Amino acid sequence: MRLLSAAVAAFALSGTAAFAWGDMYMGDATNNPNSNMLQHAYHAPNYCPAGLQPVLVGGVVCCGNANAGPYVNRAGARKVYHKPAAAPRAYAPAGTKGVVYR
Repeated sequence: MRLLSAAVAAFALSGTAAFAWGDMYMGDATNNPNSNMLQHAYHAPNYCPAGLQPVLVGGVVCCGNANAGPYVNRAGARKVYHKPAAAPRAYAPAGTKGVVYR
């Protein structure tokens, strides 16, 4: 009797995962992952087929139709560097105890 009840319990527990398999999210088949890509206008000689122009997509120049203006790299602006100030020098004057910084 114990063997039969153990077999029934194992069979019942093994089927629970199969019932939930179709309930998980499989994704949206109508979603186009490239629909929101910005295609910046790229000013270069046009060697693209008729109706297309050079565009910049993710850092790569491709042929397409621009949906954004030209790309502006604001992070690459000219940086101003200042020369660091000289550190004070230490010297020990003769006849005095200790060190003086100037």
